[in-house]
Amino acid sequence: MKILVVSNNYPSLKHPSRGVFVYNLVQQFCKLGHEVTVIAADNFISTKVREVESYGVELCTVFRPKVFSFSSLQLGSFNTYRIAELAQIKAIQRTVRKNNIEFDFVYAHFMMNGIVAVNALKDYKKPVFTAIGESDLASFTKRYPKDYFNKSIRLIDGFIAVSNKLKSQLVGYGVSSKKIFMKPNAVDLNKFYKRDKEEMRRKYGFPNDRKLVAFVGRFMEHKGPLRVLEAVDNLKDIGILFIGNGPQEPTGSSVVFKESVPSYKIPELLSAADIFVLPTQKEGSCNAIAEAIACGLPVVSSNIPEVIDQCAPSYSILVDPLDVKSIEKAIESILCNDDIRIEMSNKALESSKNFEIEERASSILNFIESEMTK
Repeated sequence: MKILVVSNNYPSLKHPSRGVFVYNLVQQFCKLGHEVTVIAADNFISTKVREVESYGVELCTVFRPKVFSFSSLQLGSFNTYRIAELAQIKAIQRTVRKNNIEFDFVYAHFMMNGIVAVNALKDYKKPVFTAIGESDLASFTKRYPKDYFNKSIRLIDGFIAVSNKLKSQLVGYGVSSKKIFMKPNAVDLNKFYKRDKEEMRRKYGFPNDRKLVAFVGRFMEHKGPLRVLEAVDNLKDIGILFIGNGPQEPTGSSVVFKESVPSYKIPELLSAADIFVLPTQKEGSCNAIAEAIACGLPVVSSNIPEVIDQCAPSYSILVDPLDVKSIEKAIESILCNDDIRIEMSNKALESSKNFEIEERASSILNFIESEMTK
């Protein structure tokens, strides 16, 4: 089939870690024999960042139309996001016309892209399916007029939700449960697997005389990078690998690495670590956790429903994400006992077999095909 993917969250040479989970999934669509075109709108105004040589092998055809982006500010009954949305709609329409893009259906990643897609491409009368991976839909819907939002989601032919929480929210907005396929996020086990720790530490110049904690994600308050930094402050001979970027700036003697990297480097960096820590306050279905498990890392994360669904007690300790002392104790309890750490690592590797991306991609496409033939 010919698949058109609409996502404003997709990696590039400037932002190699952006939307890696979308990238990994659509690469699998290609590997399963489908022809995939991606439209990933890019901001006209972007900060100057150092480009990487590659964000990974690209099997799709990718178009990156430039649009102006506006913050989501509520001004009376109007939200400024609607200006950016209109720009994206026009950009998608221009891109499809100019390049004569043919497609059998549209796969939009995240609700905002689903709403953009159905309004941009409705004249083509092709089915639109939308993946819902946001941490919560309630706050997101406030940027739209109620009638417009309700009309738009009725035009979407099917939804792929990453958690039962999100499926329930969709039902609450009037979506039939029969149109929702619940499938948690997964990883490519051909890419995310445990490498030799000493070899990876030599490759990246990391010390061998310290236990290393890995953090992967945006450097934002709700993800908790500074809480990880504080939790490690009182622990001896421990360093942190901060993989990502964002407005918060983790600094100090415990910071061994701090950089946004292409997706293909992440499993190597994870393999150099001893433990994965992410005290997040909200998630959809956390790709970073799934990737850490696939690389055999014990997990310290949050005692919230979304994370509980992913993490078994055999390889994780889940705590209050705002309680720095609890985060510290969980990290220490794993790193101070090699037998416990190794056992948890083995359990993580065993569990990762249940989260394989090829099977997820096939299941999603099977759902879409069944909906299209109704």
